[in-house]
Amino acid sequence: MKNLVHAAEHSAAAVSGTIFVISALAFIIPLAAAVSPLFTGSTGTVSFSPHTILGTVLYTFKIAAGSTLIAAAVGIPVAFFTSRRYFFGRKLILSLAAVPLCIPILIIALGFVSTFGMHGIVNTGIMKVFNLKEPPARFLYSTAGVIIAQGFYNFPFVTAVVTDCWSSLPDEEQNAARMLGAPEQHIFLTVTLPELTPAIASACIPVFLYCFFSFMIVLLFGNIGGTTLEVEVYQAARTTLDYRNASLFALIETSCALATVLIYSSVIRNQAKSRGKSYENTKNRHALPGCAPYESRSTATGERFFFIFLMLLITFFFLMPLAGIALGSLTGTEGPRIFLRLFADKGFRCALLGTIETAPMAGILCCITAFVYAVVLRNHDPDGRNALLQTIPLLPMAVSSVIMGYGIDVITGQSTAAVLVIAQTALCWPVAFRQIYTELARIPQDTVDASYILSQSRLDTIFRVYLPSSKTALLSSFGFCFAVSMGDTTLPLVLSIPNFDTLALYTYRLAGSYRFTSSCACGVLLCMLCAFVFSIGKKI
Repeated sequence: MKNLVHAAEHSAAAVSGTIFVISALAFIIPLAAAVSPLFTGSTGTVSFSPHTILGTVLYTFKIAAGSTLIAAAVGIPVAFFTSRRYFFGRKLILSLAAVPLCIPILIIALGFVSTFGMHGIVNTGIMKVFNLKEPPARFLYSTAGVIIAQGFYNFPFVTAVVTDCWSSLPDEEQNAARMLGAPEQHIFLTVTLPELTPAIASACIPVFLYCFFSFMIVLLFGNIGGTTLEVEVYQAARTTLDYRNASLFALIETSCALATVLIYSSVIRNQAKSRGKSYENTKNRHALPGCAPYESRSTATGERFFFIFLMLLITFFFLMPLAGIALGSLTGTEGPRIFLRLFADKGFRCALLGTIETAPMAGILCCITAFVYAVVLRNHDPDGRNALLQTIPLLPMAVSSVIMGYGIDVITGQSTAAVLVIAQTALCWPVAFRQIYTELARIPQDTVDASYILSQSRLDTIFRVYLPSSKTALLSSFGFCFAVSMGDTTLPLVLSIPNFDTLALYTYRLAGSYRFTSSCACGVLLCMLCAFVFSIGKKI
């Protein structure tokens, strides 16, 4: 019996190791293939002048930096209130952190169109009230529209990370400064802000990377007076079939993103490993906005007005677009019957089937890949001192879905659903890795050493110590990766798999063909599915 168990363990380990190797190769080979036409003399010539290339790079940085600035400008003040104040709706604000993780940017874009578009809720209402003939709000189809949409889409992520740190900061130093007569502004700048800086950086750098790879929202909003590196790669690879230009922009974009990832790696490695209690354990420190015991009357009044201003911003630019998706699906002539018509559509059923075929498998493969590397890192670098080993899980953040899809297209010429799953695994397994490795890092080293002594092989430690300790994280990670795969629009679009569709891609095609009501209805269903799967993983 023991021999059978050990044989099963060796087989499972061999399969898991093979999956990890395939995931690593699925990341390395397409990336190399994406830049290879620039050096192999493939068809096409580099037709862009250095001035044009520099303009595209600067515009991409402008989009990313502007979006990150808005996310930080909104997210950090909101984090102050969620970590240090109690108010009605506080738990709702904290729960919004799930939106950037489980709701695709495509859905948010549809919400902004239904709310602030030419025929959106805001323009329609203003035109009726003031009897105007043309829509007054036109900012959406511009650079400002892209920056605002992406900034407010990502602010909950900044809020969640900074809240977690801010709520765990001890009060002793701040109270000592108050006893010495220091004003609140001086305390914040000299005591609180330096302690929050690592958390702010670790929140803003991923947001910058997500916005740096801006693609879907640029395509949906059309002519915005410029183009991003991501869009240039897609257009050169898919529209003009100019592989040399596509490779040039892919190399530039990946180099810029890699530099950002290396900075991010340095930040998280230098960040404190333990940040004390979470906000659930600090409720006794909460006061109503403007009611803290150390505030002057003018400060309290200003705090209340600022709090109201923040809540209005969030309602107008975040909650209204989310609600606008549902309203957009019901404003057509068919009303709620649009959902019945959607289910009767063969294209929708095929897209639903395609999502069911790929998303669960991508979630499973992501968890296996992440677990294998988490075990390797736990065994070979438990103290987190090896910069290279700690940086490897961050490398997929430096490669966009467009570049991955373009590299695969260079290799295969025609993709399949299996290739899509492998590509999603190669890009998304770090999402699972962070959760799984956190659980493995909590296992005392004495327990691991004792297991090595009492076991016949190290595989026994993996299956009897590591795996049971991380099973909850594995289930939760599966929900995360499932939702990410389900909401992925870019990879299916770039790969252009024949006779294959997903819900996210189907929603994009409906929006692109000006079937806005149907696209909103499909977006509502996709949003509900992603949120449902994500919430299950989060609850676990």
